[in-house]
Amino acid sequence: MSHSPGSRSLTSDTYLAKLLEGAGSLRSQNALCDVTLEADGVRFPAHKIILASVSSYCKVLFVGTSTRAGSPDTNVRLKAISAGGLRNVLNFIYSNTLELSLQNVEETFKAAQTLLIREVLKLCLQFLEENLNQRTFPDTLRIARGLAPGELRQKAMRYLRRHHKQILMDPQGLQELDKETLCEIIAQTDVEGCSELELFNAAISWLLHDSTRLRGAADILRQIRFPLIPLQDLQSCVQETPIMRSDSTCHRYLQEALSYHAQLYAQPAPQTQRTSVRTSTSLLLVLGGRTTDNRVCSDVWAADESCSAWRKIGELATPVYNHCVAVLSNFLFVIGGQSSFDPSGKQPSNEVFRFDPRDASWLQVCSMLERRTRFHADVLADRILAVGGGALLGKLTSTMEAYEPAENKWERAASFPVPVADHTGTTHKGILYVSGGFSAGKTLRDTYSYLPRLRRWVPNRAMAFARCDHGMAAVTNKIYCIGGRTLNAAEEWIQVAETEYYCPVTDQWTTLTLSPFDCCQFSAAVLHSRLYITGGGALRRMSKEDSVFVYDPDGQVWKKAGVLPTALVDHAACVIQLPCAVTADQQK
Repeated sequence: MSHSPGSRSLTSDTYLAKLLEGAGSLRSQNALCDVTLEADGVRFPAHKIILASVSSYCKVLFVGTSTRAGSPDTNVRLKAISAGGLRNVLNFIYSNTLELSLQNVEETFKAAQTLLIREVLKLCLQFLEENLNQRTFPDTLRIARGLAPGELRQKAMRYLRRHHKQILMDPQGLQELDKETLCEIIAQTDVEGCSELELFNAAISWLLHDSTRLRGAADILRQIRFPLIPLQDLQSCVQETPIMRSDSTCHRYLQEALSYHAQLYAQPAPQTQRTSVRTSTSLLLVLGGRTTDNRVCSDVWAADESCSAWRKIGELATPVYNHCVAVLSNFLFVIGGQSSFDPSGKQPSNEVFRFDPRDASWLQVCSMLERRTRFHADVLADRILAVGGGALLGKLTSTMEAYEPAENKWERAASFPVPVADHTGTTHKGILYVSGGFSAGKTLRDTYSYLPRLRRWVPNRAMAFARCDHGMAAVTNKIYCIGGRTLNAAEEWIQVAETEYYCPVTDQWTTLTLSPFDCCQFSAAVLHSRLYITGGGALRRMSKEDSVFVYDPDGQVWKKAGVLPTALVDHAACVIQLPCAVTADQQK
């Protein structure tokens, strides 16, 4: 419809309120009502036109019908909703005001769900979210489970993850939890601030509050990771709890944990959920190495993927450099190397120390058969392999030996094709690849792979650039070789600036653009599918470096991520999961 010149549309600020007030007044007088909604035997008169305008359910029900006022069809029985919920929804329809409490929000939501009134559903969720706190949390989560709105449940679970310690340590709040919520709390991967023994004690407190709860003891205590409880606490606290003796399933959990502690050296065998540390965060660790004044250090530093802040989480059992590290089932092994500065490397070590992330403790395990420095170690098929390196009196070795954690012993394995040192390697899809190194007075381009099923080494296509003291790491389906150094025609050491990657499927090397750093004797590790380079030595500047660089394979770009706490060379880096308690203890 066209408007004449100079005309305009006007609205009233009071009209909508008057309309609702008038409709509400008619309903309260049962005037002009042409339909009755019934729930729990209680009838509520209403107007079809009002209901159909706000409720998709009523619109489908009423529009197009030819029901006559007063006929039986004007009485609509609604099942599965309460009279209170329906009353609250109807009051909202006629007033735009919704009175909500924890006592009525669930029945109101169900009534709005049946009548398909989106505005009421939104207001119910808004109410629950805005009133989510330690007191209301159990009811909110229970309601969220019953109503099944995913977003509310996710927010309630996020609240649970942030405040689990306060919830569990509040005696009254703990007892108000239902069984499912308690299980969700103690089954979480991250329970920062709570030890495993505290989780056990909270579960026992909840069970003993009501004797009827004891029937579900095994279901709840299944979530406790008993092997993570120190042996002394298992024996003095857990073992003395009556339910752990009277319930056969609970007793089995205890015996499993005691057996785990009894087999000290076999603990890195394949992990179960109950033996895995509670954390979902992987950290980059840097261990040992030489500082600018050639001091051999024992520091262990940790950082997240940003590398913006490093935290000292402890010290090695002994200072060491030119060593190797291997992570097996999230246990960290520090292997060989040198404990005092000696450029000739005539007195390497064969000692091996194991770091337990549960309590940041060290255990000396069986020593290697041969002393090694400037070698490579890796994990393959649940064993640790040590390949080549400098042996006693500075001689190079081609031997390889394998460590069996369950038996705590090293044994000879297939020797490397040549005596070699300053080489590096990585595992990829069950195969160990080793590249470069120094042998017979020259740097190597060679690449070999070790096939564990055949127990032998096979040659692969050689790298484009001979290099040693370089880095090697597998990211997705490529194996990257970075930096290092090589001898030129004048027998002088020069940097290798090129990065190249190997594709196992095609047996081909491809050269990438130059790296933004010129280092050797650094350490490489992969965290969240990105390659990290830490520290190292720069030949041109004759300096030790503290930079941390990150390579993104998708974007094919390097960037500087941060700096180490101190400049380092000949150190080791790895990725491991540490429980929050370990890092927190070190910051106190």
